[in-house]
Amino acid sequence: MWFDERTIDQIRADLVADLLLTGAPVIDPTLDAAPGGLGAIRATAQITVPVTTLTGVTSGGVELDGIAPVDPATARRLAGDAPGWDRVMTDPVTGMVLAVDRYQPSAAQQRYLKARDPHCRFPGCRRPARLCDDDHTHDHARGGPTDVRNLACLCKRHHTLKHATDWTVRQLPGGTLEWTSPAGRPYLDHPPQRVVFVPGDDTAAPF
Repeated sequence: MWFDERTIDQIRADLVADLLLTGAPVIDPTLDAAPGGLGAIRATAQITVPVTTLTGVTSGGVELDGIAPVDPATARRLAGDAPGWDRVMTDPVTGMVLAVDRYQPSAAQQRYLKARDPHCRFPGCRRPARLCDDDHTHDHARGGPTDVRNLACLCKRHHTLKHATDWTVRQLPGGTLEWTSPAGRPYLDHPPQRVVFVPGDDTAAPF
């Protein structure tokens, strides 16, 4: 039987290092199969980066949890490796936060989309949603919100077609997509109906 000879302070220091370097304690005995007791511990750090610093126009204003500065190169690397980040819109004069939006849909939004869109939403395409991208109908880079009313499942091919060709799309109420071809012809793609009628005993066939 293995006995850990480290002191409690040494163990705490090693756990902090694990959280900073890997996001979860590496000594969790069940980490390879499923998160165990220690695997439930997760490190979260909030880093605020001005978009001008992120794009290389300026080189200041980066903060870790509002208490410590971070150099621009480290901030850009962390932003590039992050699984998701929030876009914060502020008043240019007062600096007051006006809105917060996240590019990556939340887990709840992704579940909703997979339920509403069982396949790619380009007319006629039936590629399963699990193999599709969660696309912003109105591009996020152009102000489109990460909202289920602005998201739809598109396969790689039709996601690329939307961005690289003259096809356009807009989302109507109820999740209906209105595609317009380069020739100007519209095509409507409606979410599949979820109401299914099952015959009762009184409507059974007479045979």
